Amino acid sequence: MRNLTIGTYLLLIMLILSACTHVEAPQTQKGTAASSNKLEQVDTRAQLLKVYTDLTEESGWSVAPKGVGTMTIYAEAENTETVLFWLVPTGTETWSERILIGYDKDGSDGWSLVWEFGNRSLHDHIYVQALGSDSSTQAAETINVHSL
Repeated sequence: MRNLTIGTYLLLIMLILSACTHVEAPQTQKGTAASSNKLEQVDTRAQLLKVYTDLTEESGWSVAPKGVGTMTIYAEAENTETVLFWLVPTGTETWSERILIGYDKDGSDGWSLVWEFGNRSLHDHIYVQALGSDSSTQAAETINVHSL
């Protein structure tokens, strides 16, 4: 019986001590402590805000007219160190057939690539990939491109 009483007292002491360690700090004004913590959090992930080309867009496709062999691809990005530009064939499971057509490592003048594709017939995707300046995040967007 004595072992039961000592065990009960130890359990009661442990419960009281654990309850005391979960006390929250008082707030000085309505939610001031909580709201200031949210304001201090800055999103440092790579982000692509917009991707586009200098070609005319029709029905969701950037269209290269006959005789045009160059296009400029633009990316508006934040928290980015490098932007990669990939050409990926249309269809399913074509990622392994992608070709790196260029990259931009200096966003001081905006992220872009002038791509000379010549007389190549296009019906592909341009996969724009932003590599984060935090060395761990990425963002990607796709542009559909077609030549006449």
